Amino acid sequence: MNLEEYAAKQHVLGPAGVPIPNGVVCTTADEAARAVEKIGPSVVKAQVPTGKRGKSGGIKMADTPEQATEAATAILGMSIGGNKVERVLIEQRCPIERELYAAVMVDVASRGPLVLFSTEGGMDIEEVAETKPDAIRKKAVDLAKGFGEAEATELLAGLDLGAAAPAVARVLSELYRAFCDKDAELIEINPLAVLKG
Repeated sequence: MNLEEYAAKQHVLGPAGVPIPNGVVCTTADEAARAVEKIGPSVVKAQVPTGKRGKSGGIKMADTPEQATEAATAILGMSIGGNKVERVLIEQRCPIERELYAAVMVDVASRGPLVLFSTEGGMDIEEVAETKPDAIRKKAVDLAKGFGEAEATELLAGLDLGAAAPAVARVLSELYRAFCDKDAELIEINPLAVLKG
């Protein structure tokens, strides 16, 4: 089962302890306007169980309720990857300093979990894998040992993450725990944002 972003955040990432921005799911442009009025500057995101929403025009910025109405009107009803957009996520816009990539997936080769991390977040990760394979770090997990903050810290060693390194290690370990708890095939955060300040 593929989850839409809002459902993954509410039912998988948030309960696992991964920090998520304030957001509201809306099915009409009027609801979107009211949400932006309450939240402030936001991102209006199409909710479909597929990627490449930004490239398809399914992610827009809204500083005002009027802009939210315009963005939601444009997004609702569009088709992305063969999926009709029936709802949008109005999410608080955060001051992003850096975009990273984090995922846990089932690795066919090792027949177990594989943790992936890259400092090249926000981009098409398949493209990064093709053009800069060294930019993606991978760790096959021994199910008997598991994957916690110590293993995450080891995976991140040598990367220029500065003061964000401990928080990133914690998110990776929480992501792995959610992967196991939900018996998932893939859990991915792109981008995993490091905020300014």
